[in-house]
Amino acid sequence: MVTRTPDNTTPRSTRYLFVLGLVAMGLGFLLLLLPVTDAAMRPVGAVALLFGILLVGSYFLGRLKAEMSADNRAAEPTWRKPAHGSAGYGSLPVSDAPVAGARGALARPAVAAPAQVPQAALLPLPPAPPPAAPAIAVPASWTLALFDRMSAQQFDAVCEALFAQSGFETRCQSHGATGGVTIWLYSRHAQQGKDSPVAVALCKQWPGQPVGVRELHPLLELMASRQLKRGTCATSAICTDNARKFAKYNGINLLDRQAVLDLIARRSPVQQQALLALAQGS
Repeated sequence: MVTRTPDNTTPRSTRYLFVLGLVAMGLGFLLLLLPVTDAAMRPVGAVALLFGILLVGSYFLGRLKAEMSADNRAAEPTWRKPAHGSAGYGSLPVSDAPVAGARGALARPAVAAPAQVPQAALLPLPPAPPPAAPAIAVPASWTLALFDRMSAQQFDAVCEALFAQSGFETRCQSHGATGGVTIWLYSRHAQQGKDSPVAVALCKQWPGQPVGVRELHPLLELMASRQLKRGTCATSAICTDNARKFAKYNGINLLDRQAVLDLIARRSPVQQQALLALAQGS
């Protein structure tokens, strides 16, 4: 099927003549019809009107010829070039399909059938598993950083086991939810006075603050209540210089985090692993 396309490509000069014709016609009407116009100007108006009619008529006549020419071109069939060496003119093609076996005929590309998509590919994919949480490295040996990971109860358990490994019998008094523990130390080899402690230890973390003289006063009161000359304060924090002087003057063995770590290092490998298990809550 041939589709007709209107020809709108009118030359620009023809459009200008059309506009000029309209202006001439308007001027002619004004000179002929207005009562105030001088009688001498009416012949000029008639000439202008006639000139405008000629220009406008020429414009529409040209448009009519252009449309007739476009119709003739649209109805004209395409000719097929004759074969090489043959005589005569070409003949009209029977259809738009290429002639089989003709030289120079263009073969239409074959349209491939759409590939069959497997049914399994149309099923929705399972949701991706959530990313695994990063594993927290568990230290295999004692370090200073391990003190920052321990809870108050884990630190109390480590201190009690540490004194038990030294050969003492321990009896503990917990300080409750605030953390900390009082450990009464008894000698296992004493023949007399087995119910009397030989020393007392105060163990507490005091996180985020250094241990000063004020933190040692409760331990000094415990020593005085049992008339003990020996006492130990163990902490995972650091201690001030005034606290060290006060402890030395009053018979208190002050163990900060580094001193506790050194004391653990003097234990056997088996004992260190047992303390490490308590620090990790296992």
